[in-house]
Amino acid sequence: MTDISVKPITTSFFYVEFDGMTDKMIKSVQEVAFEGQVKGNDKALASTKGGKTLRQSTSTGFEENPNFTIEVYLREGDMDFYNWMQATMPTSYSGGSSAAGQGKWADNRKDGSIVAYDPGNNEILRFNVTKAWIKSYKVSDFAADSADLAVETFEIVCEDIRRVKTK
Repeated sequence: MTDISVKPITTSFFYVEFDGMTDKMIKSVQEVAFEGQVKGNDKALASTKGGKTLRQSTSTGFEENPNFTIEVYLREGDMDFYNWMQATMPTSYSGGSSAAGQGKWADNRKDGSIVAYDPGNNEILRFNVTKAWIKSYKVSDFAADSADLAVETFEIVCEDIRRVKTK
């Protein structure tokens, strides 16, 4: 008899790590996403005998590189994610923005993983991330009447995300 019990994966036991960047306080991982691109489906290719129209859809790669967003709690003295972002950003932006980076994008892409755990702390799901870099950055609002913890949000783009494990 086959065991058909459902063992859903919880979303609250997880971790994210990158080369040289571990022991971080990760609040969330959002929208691990990539989308294929299709061409040829928007118009007819030919008309054949009897007036039949031929169409063909063809995969033409990815719409964009795979990406996801992480939120990291701001901690005194920990600037690892921010420094990584600065290393990969261009040296100048149009309009002379003060957010200019070091322009060392190719030298600072990192490999990493997004890992989910079961309630017993056993790894049950893993995505391996290849040649990632930070595309965008924002920090949470600061307000005198807030009781929230400060959070940095990083959108991360990579060359590849592979789901390599489900227990």
